[in-house]
Amino acid sequence: MAHIKMEERNDAKRFGEMFQELVREIVEPDLEDDEIGDAMKRFKHVLEYNVPGGKRNRGLTVLSSYKSLKDKSSLDDEEMKCAMVLGWCIEWLQAYFLVSDDMMDGSITRRGQPCWYKKPGIGLDAINDSFFIEVCIYKMLKKTIRNKPYYISVVELFHETTYQTIVGQALDLMTAPVGCRDMSRFSEER
Repeated sequence: MAHIKMEERNDAKRFGEMFQELVREIVEPDLEDDEIGDAMKRFKHVLEYNVPGGKRNRGLTVLSSYKSLKDKSSLDDEEMKCAMVLGWCIEWLQAYFLVSDDMMDGSITRRGQPCWYKKPGIGLDAINDSFFIEVCIYKMLKKTIRNKPYYISVVELFHETTYQTIVGQALDLMTAPVGCRDMSRFSEER
């Protein structure tokens, strides 16, 4: 049992370290570009502020599931990186929705710090920032698994999950608009 806990801690550490590597892969190629370098600096901050602060259960579950399904003797670094990238893509999807949801709900804090849109100088620019967080998913999937036979299935799964979450958010907003706590809006169907 102690061996399993140690392995989980090591995986969590590796997973956490992977985040900064992925951020560099996304923003560094364009940091020195005179036209978009400033946007890349901002987006680096967007990612660092909004993505890694949670428990990372979703992303770590991808890694753990992959390792459980794969023969341990055949695990290699490339496959582990793919699993970690997929895990971080799920974390990015969650962050994208949280940044958007905080604005829609008029939230003040997230994970013990001001919501992104509440930070000085951010405001509704956070809408575009949330779009950037989402597009990171597809940039990393393309870069990491584009040549894998499951690439299209994974992209479609992210699109379908995004669709389902957006529909759920619409129902949430219709059922309980900000500032309106009308219990009659709740129904078994909704």
